Amino acid sequence: MSRRGAFNRTVLALGMTSFFMDISSEMVTAVVPLFLTVTLGFTPAAFGIYQAGYELANAALRIVGGTIADRTGRPKETATAGYAVSTVTRAGLVASALVAIPAVPFLLIDRLGKGLRTGPRDAMISLATPRKAWGAAFGVHRTMDAAGALLGPLLAFVVLMALPNSFDSVFVISLCFALISVAVIGTFVRNPTTQRRPMGQKVRTSIVAHWGSRGFRRISVLAGALGLFSIGDGFVYLVIWDHARDGQTIGVGGFGSQYFPLLFVGTAVAYLVTATPLGKLADRIGRGRMWVAGHVVLAGVYAVLLTHPSSTLGVIGVLVLLGLHYGATDGMLPALASGVIAPEVRSSGLSLLTTIVASSRAVSALLFGLIWGWMGADRALVIAASGLCAVALAAAIHAISSPDQSEFDV
Repeated sequence: MSRRGAFNRTVLALGMTSFFMDISSEMVTAVVPLFLTVTLGFTPAAFGIYQAGYELANAALRIVGGTIADRTGRPKETATAGYAVSTVTRAGLVASALVAIPAVPFLLIDRLGKGLRTGPRDAMISLATPRKAWGAAFGVHRTMDAAGALLGPLLAFVVLMALPNSFDSVFVISLCFALISVAVIGTFVRNPTTQRRPMGQKVRTSIVAHWGSRGFRRISVLAGALGLFSIGDGFVYLVIWDHARDGQTIGVGGFGSQYFPLLFVGTAVAYLVTATPLGKLADRIGRGRMWVAGHVVLAGVYAVLLTHPSSTLGVIGVLVLLGLHYGATDGMLPALASGVIAPEVRSSGLSLLTTIVASSRAVSALLFGLIWGWMGADRALVIAASGLCAVALAAAIHAISSPDQSEFDV
């Protein structure tokens, strides 16, 4: 196993795997919010229910995937299975575009695959990298991931501009990139040597065992609380869309729906530019501080949305702040938590942590959609921003007052 800093074989191979899978995923994701709200007529509350189901599907297999990876000592095979599940759903989406098969179940099953692979993948990154370079390693991986998230919506935009409403073409191209992703992880990624052990040798991977760690418990509580007030990208873009059409019904007026995928592109560009440098900076100033600062930036996103940005400059400001938030937080949480989880149970520990986050975001999506439908988007944003600032302040106080690097890594 190479441990030559952030740019080692495992990080780069997993980065390429995520790059191709994110092209595939984001080609689909970029058209889903408008497809559901405009084509299928989802209300904000209905979209919130869908988004909650989407997050819960993501959470459903995370602990299972992490536990399997730890108990078998083969995180590569577990992660590969997760990528394969997502690939199969792309074939299902192709079928749904050709015959009368509902597409939503395939979108939810895709999240099951993501849940299965995330913990083992992040564990392999940390196990292949020296601790002092964890922030940079996750930053490198997330940069490659973001590059795929940038190209996916761009490809979807190009396809739909050339072939309007040709969703089957989008799904076929998405399937091709997913197959490449599975081939990359199967060919170039190796299991970390620290996880190889004889079959039948048991490790303690229970929830109780992980929760017994004071550092893990504190990080999990803070991450879950922040997740409760973190609304999904789909909602952010629908709020922009809602403002752009001057308060009319979703889908009427404003910029053309074919340009909607470009909102995802703007966020991905900012994420791509910031992920690696912020990861390196976090290794110097403290991952906990960077993680908290990233959520303060997210509160800034909500604040700008409350000004009803309808100009191009205002919309770009929202997208840049959202991408900056992801650059400061997306890879930071696993890098931060890896310091309080033993190597032999890191897959299950990270899976438990991300399950908590995904579950809290499911609640957030449900509540945000219901509040939007009941009191309007602005009131929902005020509640989300207020809660996020309160939790971020508590996290900042803890980070500043905790000198113990092993617990909060500040």
